[in-house]
Amino acid sequence: MTVANEQVSGQAAEDGTAVEPAPPSSYRVITPTDWFRIPLLSTDKRNRAVQTLVDMTYPNRDQDAARRHDLKELLGTVVADAAQRDGVELYLSTQGIVGVPIPATLLVTAEPEDPEHPVRLPPEMLADGIRDKYGEGAAVSVVALPSGPAVRCRRQELTPDAKELGQPEERPNTLLEFYLPVPHTGAWLLLTFSTPIPELADAQVEMFDAIAGSLRWA
Repeated sequence: MTVANEQVSGQAAEDGTAVEPAPPSSYRVITPTDWFRIPLLSTDKRNRAVQTLVDMTYPNRDQDAARRHDLKELLGTVVADAAQRDGVELYLSTQGIVGVPIPATLLVTAEPEDPEHPVRLPPEMLADGIRDKYGEGAAVSVVALPSGPAVRCRRQELTPDAKELGQPEERPNTLLEFYLPVPHTGAWLLLTFSTPIPELADAQVEMFDAIAGSLRWA
């Protein structure tokens, strides 16, 4: 993700005035090796990534033709929805235990600076707004990550799309969201982790916390 197109070096301008620190130009985040990354900013790149994942999952084109078709359609829908939500990249877990998949996702989205309101809300005020939005069902706090302060929100959600796919109402997704202010800008980076298995939610959330803690500005 490109956060800023210009870099500023040095501590002061030639006339002696202070130079504002430069915003980061990108970020880095470490995910498990069995998580598959799909870039979302380019239609061609995300389509190629979807095809690669289909080929990895069902390499036999003839024997698994129907499954390949269904998976490609499902992934295409998920990826298109993520891109429409201003997604930068999407990570899908391909991890499994004894052949059973352990689904989890990470969607990274960018919320650009509002030109009309260039002063960003302090994380504490954003946390208050999220509490008001989701109520007692969300655990919201301001946390200190190596990349800087962030607002952390754990909650449950069952989207209409998940219902259409047959997910029971009594088994909603567990979401873990991190709102990270982009240094020296009014923009935010949002990490949205999700897992649909309540029995593994606590263990998955521990892993999600570790992934969020790995993010570094570049």
